[in-house]
Amino acid sequence: MMASPLLPPGALAFVDRWRELFDACDWSGLRAHEHPDFPEAGPPGQNDSFIRGLGTSGFRVTSATLKPFVQPQWSIFRTQRLHPQPTYWCDLVLKNAQGHETEAFIALAPWESTESAFRASYYVELPPKKKVAPLDLGKERQRVAKFLAKAVKDFARVQDARPLQRLELQYSTDNGTLNVSFDLDPAAEPGRGDAMTHFGFAELLVPRWADVKEHRPSLVGLDGAKLAAREDGAWGTPEHAQLEEHLGKMLVATLLEMRDSGQFEALRASATAELGVEEYEGHFGWPNYEERGRENRIASSP
Repeated sequence: MMASPLLPPGALAFVDRWRELFDACDWSGLRAHEHPDFPEAGPPGQNDSFIRGLGTSGFRVTSATLKPFVQPQWSIFRTQRLHPQPTYWCDLVLKNAQGHETEAFIALAPWESTESAFRASYYVELPPKKKVAPLDLGKERQRVAKFLAKAVKDFARVQDARPLQRLELQYSTDNGTLNVSFDLDPAAEPGRGDAMTHFGFAELLVPRWADVKEHRPSLVGLDGAKLAAREDGAWGTPEHAQLEEHLGKMLVATLLEMRDSGQFEALRASATAELGVEEYEGHFGWPNYEERGRENRIASSP
């Protein structure tokens, strides 16, 4: 068998024994070897008629190449997955007495019941995808503006004599949350997190953002254009931005619109106070550090 010397002995031993049982057409023994924790009937939904049919038709293994598992880009993986999750993959080349060749594979996963042992993975159906409606960024902007207006009003009631130095929105698509924080510290700057004087002052739960990231429906941009999900993980053409960037730009537009309409005047901000937006995992941040003060002042330009 062709294999790297770094491959685990248990995986090599599994493949060697598998070849012996297959070439002997010992289907009962092969079933027990592949799925040692299942009864004779095998795991539910297991369909191994193809490879058993090869053996019955006189095909024998001529080569087996073992390597770390990387999931192929096959259409079957749109509706099914291999279980247990494989860690190794064995490419098989089989030949019959007439010289005809064909290929097959075995996916191997560690067998937790026995140290260093392996077993075969098999296909199981993926659960149906949750139907998630398109995310309208215009409507999200309205929700955010309503949330932020209340947070600003509430903070203005408790703000002490110190002028505000920073208002920052922090969001997470993984957790589906949006937080607004305020900082009265003269040393305020981006990235201070819980060192801000009023970190996480208010929170808006937005579970739809997490659903959209997972299930990937289309987006509706602030201009009303439909932005389709792409295979590369982005949305839209020609912008091709990740969800975090689309949401981040929506939050920036919301902050600037509210500032320009005078909705932050109750905050008693310093002349150099800034607005900011941060995605918790670092996928989006506004403004760029070197561009601070150009368009993100809380006090709008006259």
